[in-house]
Amino acid sequence: MSKSDRVSSTLELRGVSRHFGSVKALDGLDITVAPGELVALLGPSGCGKTTALRIVAGLETATAGDLMVNGVRYNDTPANERDMGMVFQHYSLFPNLSVSENIEYGLRARKVDSGKRKKRIDEMLELIGLESKRSAYPHQLSGGQQQRVALARALAVQPRVLLLDEPLSALDAQVRGQIREEIRRIQLELGITTLFVTHDQEEAMAISDRVGVMSHGRLEQIDTPIALYNSPATPFVASFVGHANRLPAEITAKGKARVLNQKVDISSSAEEFTEGMKVNVIIRPESLEIVSESDESATRGIVALKSFLGPMTKVGIAVEGAPLVHLNIASREVRKIEIGDKIAFKISSDEVMAERV
Repeated sequence: MSKSDRVSSTLELRGVSRHFGSVKALDGLDITVAPGELVALLGPSGCGKTTALRIVAGLETATAGDLMVNGVRYNDTPANERDMGMVFQHYSLFPNLSVSENIEYGLRARKVDSGKRKKRIDEMLELIGLESKRSAYPHQLSGGQQQRVALARALAVQPRVLLLDEPLSALDAQVRGQIREEIRRIQLELGITTLFVTHDQEEAMAISDRVGVMSHGRLEQIDTPIALYNSPATPFVASFVGHANRLPAEITAKGKARVLNQKVDISSSAEEFTEGMKVNVIIRPESLEIVSESDESATRGIVALKSFLGPMTKVGIAVEGAPLVHLNIASREVRKIEIGDKIAFKISSDEVMAERV
């Protein structure tokens, strides 16, 4: 199956809301996924991302708003007529069916003739690299292999849209990395429009064209992974995407603040800050740098923590009047730093984001 075998679709959610009594699981969600694009919905548990996916799949009904595929309203289209392929968190393979039979299931339901079914099964097994496992049963496969089969089953029917619901969360870390790369390879090869739900920012940032960050049923920001990280639109996005220090500060003038006895520019925000207002500023670990203790403008503290993370080591610095401040230092350099050492550092970022306390 190649890109020419199917037509990629445009998926749109227009003002989609879902209320459970007084609880707003989704609150006016607007998203457009372009043909062949992979968009991830990222956020903590309860943010509404899975509800959005289930509405697209037809497993839940929106309270308000419209679901559109190629400009056609799908709100009242039954789930089995939506032509969506869905991969679940826990595979949901049929235990009494072989790998081939699991892949074939949707094709049989659509009454595809046997010759075409056999050809499609062969194509799918080649695509996921499990030709030798065609007669195996789910309990005879590893978790990663089972998820590959679930993906092949979803793709075998050539759906308009592929929906991925936390498809990697049941796998161990090493396999998770391998399977996410496989998902991206296959998605690009087929050019299929894909909506991917995850709470794991590394997954979302690694394989998505764009990432939509959600909180309390609303879309905080949707953009490329690089733009989300470098130019977060809200304090929530800044703190949820990547790692960040949240530190107490005081507004000293319009667009200016003092944090850790250093002056910083704060980025534009919908909130109006006035002089003397207490705020929190959000600073990424890589926006802090170690400097000479003779630098009078630096902040001083005591090394309280070292966490080895491969090429980088996270160093926690205890500073009076502030929570532990984290910096990232190249591991080859951190050997010179010991817990208990006095250390000086400065904020190197041009501007930081501020939020009300």
